[in-house]
This record gives sequence, structure tokens and C-alpha cells, in this order.
Amino acid sequence: MIELQDITLRYGTREILDNVSLTIEDNKIKAVLGPSGVGKSTILKLILGLIKPNCGKILIDGVDITQLKESQLYPIRRKMGIVFQGNALFDSMSISENLGFFLRENLKLSEKETERRVAEQIAFAGLEGYEDSLPENLSGGMKKRVAIGRALIFNPKMILFDEPTAGLDPVSSKKILGLISSLRNKSDLGAAIVTHIIDDVFQVADSVAVLYQRKIIFDDETGKLHDSTHPFIQSILSDKILEQ
Repeated sequence: MIELQDITLRYGTREILDNVSLTIEDNKIKAVLGPSGVGKSTILKLILGLIKPNCGKILIDGVDITQLKESQLYPIRRKMGIVFQGNALFDSMSISENLGFFLRENLKLSEKETERRVAEQIAFAGLEGYEDSLPENLSGGMKKRVAIGRALIFNPKMILFDEPTAGLDPVSSKKILGLISSLRNKSDLGAAIVTHIIDDVFQVADSVAVLYQRKIIFDDETGKLHDSTHPFIQSILSDKILEQ
């Protein structure tokens, strides 16, 4: 579904990405692994069309979005759900209201259908009984599950996760990774995860691209990371977690 071809991105004289190519397939979970400041989250912004590269193409279902105007990007973005690192929930809205807000604002659905979709995501996220709770009354892991439900409620083809388990305790992290893994059971749905936590990659990702010093230094099946002789990859396999 998503393909980055020879992407170079600069801010002034500072180069962020250097000739990066990457493919994210339907029905697969792809991880982008790397330390802070290397450009992982920037890749998500490029995919969403929030920023444009200096060189290269970004294909979404075969359409080069680097050539599109802002008004033409809306139907492309509708194909993707995004789970932000900070969750980006509305503090003054209940969980049900958070889940249903964008449906009511953007789709001409009946209230019955909106409520059905909200209930479906409440169940998927395991949040029954918390429908009327405000985000401030939820744990970090529960907030993340709400954010995942909100990303799924539009029935997208791809979910983008920005550091999905950062700052969570081990139990909450396990639940979030379980939800992400279960996305494989949803027809024609793929996922991309940017993370600095290598154990997360081994638990959920079918394949992984390692971003280091502005370049992709590895892009293959996750299990093949152990075969790499690159010094940086060997070091992260030993340390298990990269510097945030």
C-alpha cells in the first residue's frame, strides 16, 4: 500500500533522511526501528503528506502524494489511522465521545451506525464499563487503547503507530502489543510502527527497517536481524532498547 522511493529530506542545511526507500505492505506489520532524532516520526509525517520531501516519491496505493495539493490529500489520509505517541485525546470528552467525534464531524452516518462503531471499538480495546469516563481517569495504557480504537473506527487500510508503548508499564505494554498483533485478523489491514524498543519489534513485526544516520541500514524479515553483521544492529540486539 505504501512505498517510499529514494526519499531525501532536508531542513535548511540539515539532512534528515538520505535516499530512503521503504515498502509497507497490506496485511503486514512493519516496524521502523531507530534512536531518537533519526527521523522515524518524520517518516510518518511524510506518509500523511504533512511534509514533503526534497527528492523522491511517496506512493499510496500507486498515487504519488508528493504531487498532490492539500485538498487532494484528504481521501488519501482517510485510508490511514494514526495513533500519536501522546494519544491526542480530548480531555473534556468521555471515551465514547472521543471515539465518535470524528465520525460525527466527517461522515454522514446515522446515529445508530455511529453508536455501533463506537461500541465495536470499546469492545475491541477491552474498555467496557469505561464508556462515560474522562481520559484523566484512565491509565496510560487505557488511553492508548482508546487512541487505537479511534484510529480504527474509520475502517482504514493502514494504521500508523508512533512509539506505541513508550512510557507504559510492562503490563500495559503487553496489552497494547497484543492489540497490535490482533490487527492481523482484520481483513486487508496493515500497520506501521516506529519505535526505539527492539523487543516490541520482535513481538509484533513481520518485517523491520532500521534507520541509522539518515539511512536505512537493514530492511528484511524481523528474524533476520540476528544475521546482520552491522555494528549498530549488533549493539541494539545486545542492549534491547535504544536511547530515547
